[in-house]
Amino acid sequence: MECVELRAALAAAVRSVVHEVDSAVAAEGVPLADPTPPGLVSPHGITGDSLTLPPIFKRHDWLNVTFPMSEVERVTTLVTSYLGESKSRAGGINTYLAARGWEPGAILAWSDGRPECWLSMNGDSCDLIPPGDKLRFFQDLIKIGGKCTRIDAAIDVPRCLLGMGQVHAAATSGHVVGFRRYVPTRPVRDMATGELEGDMATFGRRGKDGSGRYVRVYDKGLESHGEIDAIRVEVELSGETAKQWLVILAESEDEHELERKLGRIVVGSILFADKSGAYGHADRFRVLPWWKRIAELVGSASVKVERVRPTLEKSVAWVKRSMPVTLARLAVAVDNLGMVGEELVFDLIRDLLRKGRRTIEEFDRSQPGDVAIDLDWVLHVATSQHVVTA
Repeated sequence: MECVELRAALAAAVRSVVHEVDSAVAAEGVPLADPTPPGLVSPHGITGDSLTLPPIFKRHDWLNVTFPMSEVERVTTLVTSYLGESKSRAGGINTYLAARGWEPGAILAWSDGRPECWLSMNGDSCDLIPPGDKLRFFQDLIKIGGKCTRIDAAIDVPRCLLGMGQVHAAATSGHVVGFRRYVPTRPVRDMATGELEGDMATFGRRGKDGSGRYVRVYDKGLESHGEIDAIRVEVELSGETAKQWLVILAESEDEHELERKLGRIVVGSILFADKSGAYGHADRFRVLPWWKRIAELVGSASVKVERVRPTLEKSVAWVKRSMPVTLARLAVAVDNLGMVGEELVFDLIRDLLRKGRRTIEEFDRSQPGDVAIDLDWVLHVATSQHVVTA
């Protein structure tokens, strides 16, 4: 009888502690804490008198790295040691003229005369590197002279901690920090029942127009047809951000620290918070309770990449990349009307230049202390006012 009473008292004490933790998490202004040891943080795993924690799995999902061309053989040997023998591919890939591929999907590409070769490893290839060897693999890549151009990290969050409805609701309410672009994707499998085929929210842009961070949150249960019952939060890092993070990951003390860093990359790449009343002050943002709990379990980390203003050459390249198709389509459409399309396009460009000059002059008058023309700002204004089509 005394044993039963003791168990009841312990259970009551646990529920009391959990209630206090919940109250603190829900309170406004509570800063993100360091990751709490498993078993003492989440009430979602309470079964009977015991307290358990649903695990949040961290994973590395994709990797693109460039190397000096002189290291092609060493890169091939390194990848082969994990994925088996490679085969030559017919033709190249991604502007490279020659390539070798491994069965899981990894590709090494190069071109004669180019100073670098390029390694791309998809998720299936990355999964074949044992967790205990992943740290050494990253370190070997850097020793060979590798520079990361893309790396993906992800966490699989149990449904008791995160639901897609919370993510969509936060995005539509403007409770997302660090991103302006939100794209929901919810294809329907059955129109009669409304059953979804998939459920995903993406934040940011990929490629040259992006910030180096592209976040996907999606229902992994739907995507994997029930094999993984979780919500996956995945970040695709590119450019200088990816380069820095590979170095940071390779500096881990052991595989456990590497895994922790992978999770913190994900959480540190996006923030779900109520910004109302903060008036732009980031320290006043109220982190949404469900995201705060995930951050407390996983941790959060980010790197700061200094923004580099585009050179004149890069700005000209941007114009050449963005405008030709639009102008050519306009010229063809005018030709089809029986007029000379090129003449109209030339007149349009002259008109755009006049408008651009007036815009610059108006800006200079409003900023008398700094009359230098910021080319990046000019391109931004031109795009936002539809003077040019991005």
